[in-house]
Amino acid sequence: TEEFNLDEFNAGDYAEAAYTAFEAGDYAAARRSYQQVLRADPANRDALLGLAAIDLRAGDPNAAEARYQKLIERDPRDPYAQAAMTGLRPTGDPVQSESRLKTLISQQPDSAPLQFALGNLYMGQSRWSEAQAAYFRAYSADPDNSDFAYNLAVSLDHLRQPRLALEYYQRALALADQRPTA
Repeated sequence: TEEFNLDEFNAGDYAEAAYTAFEAGDYAAARRSYQQVLRADPANRDALLGLAAIDLRAGDPNAAEARYQKLIERDPRDPYAQAAMTGLRPTGDPVQSESRLKTLISQQPDSAPLQFALGNLYMGQSRWSEAQAAYFRAYSADPDNSDFAYNLAVSLDHLRQPRLALEYYQRALALADQRPTA
């Protein structure tokens, strides 16, 4: 393995290598590279988000939560961390979760992760029309995200719009070939 040498360290190179490995599904290599970034910059947002995503894929939500919490401490409005925390640890009170997400969305209306988290909340309550609207806003903000396209398709399916649902299922499949999906 490569030894960490701070004099030769280039965080950008390691972050880029980590993201490339993550997209390729090589989570072990991605983890190593993100950890290298954190050794030099313990608060690096990209590395914390990347490691949290890897932790979730590895089935360790507690580690992911700790990383998201670090991000929220630095920036309480961080949309990715807030959306992830809502999904990780729902309050048990859907009204409170919905209110929290809507407050964050009012501050960042174009935040795809927050819209997606709101759609997931609605989906969990079988509020399909509202879920579809939130998923559509998430997809509109990030049309290259296969998870957004897929959940939009699911919501359309539940709303008995099979032709439109099929279109988004097909988009989700095409997009899944381009980057990792949940």
